[in-house]
Amino acid sequence: MSELRELCRRAVKHAPNGLSAEAVAERVGIRYSTLLSQLSGHDAHKLGADLLVPIMVATGCRAPIRHMAAELGGVFVELPPVSALNDAVTQSLVASVREFGEFAAQVAQSIDDGVIRRDELDRIFADGLDAVAAILQVIRRAERFSAQKHTKEDA
Repeated sequence: MSELRELCRRAVKHAPNGLSAEAVAERVGIRYSTLLSQLSGHDAHKLGADLLVPIMVATGCRAPIRHMAAELGGVFVELPPVSALNDAVTQSLVASVREFGEFAAQVAQSIDDGVIRRDELDRIFADGLDAVAAILQVIRRAERFSAQKHTKEDA
């Protein structure tokens, strides 16, 4: 847990978005001295879990969530902001990331015992095709978006 606290401390002291530590404390809604005490790691002061997301939002730093995801055997993938123009593409991206994650988990689980049975290979193949299909759907949506934009520009 001390590594997570240290990542948050660095985020507050050296925010990627340039905010001062005082401004970060104001944005997360606690006194500057209280925030620094919680980030210090002294026995009497603990960083509350309810501050993790506000610190990441206020600083623009994603290192703490990347660390947590890695500790849980996963990854954190930041998606682009959703807008009316890219909503369908963003939804497709989310689906392709989910499909690939399920594929990766299936492969890892199947090779864990050193043997891949036929039913496991069939499942790997099916999950792999689902992941590829999801990626192709993103590409097709991007192509349609591009075609619509070029059609409007040509008009």
